[in-house]
Amino acid sequence: MLIEGGFPGSTLLKPEHKSILNEFYGNQNQQWTLMYKASRHGFDAASFHSHCDQDGETITIIQSNNGYLFGGYTSVPWSSSGDFESDATAFLFTLTNPHAISPTKYSVVKQFVPYAVCHNGGFGPTFGCGLDLYVATD
Repeated sequence: MLIEGGFPGSTLLKPEHKSILNEFYGNQNQQWTLMYKASRHGFDAASFHSHCDQDGETITIIQSNNGYLFGGYTSVPWSSSGDFESDATAFLFTLTNPHAISPTKYSVVKQFVPYAVCHNGGFGPTFGCGLDLYVATD
């Protein structure tokens, strides 16, 4: 189910976030579907991978306890291979934060494209060879 102007099933994202994320993605008309929600499906890595592995491109959205809303995008379907995956289109982003920093997109640095995302069954979504964004299990 898709809801015009927002993200269906999301309690984190407002309609204006869709426009920002679609701008970062490069397609203002992009429609997104909720595949996994930790509060519904479980906070462990196995739950993430059971809902997201081999299921296409994804935007990961995270809300921290202290007011940050941020995440990452990858065009490479998640897997539990244990390998880094190359993705020249991957990026990280910030949407909201307590410092009033505007929404910002951080593209993968060219020399690190081969390590853009880490596909490890023991981790949640992981971006960057230095684990720039790493979601630990539980």
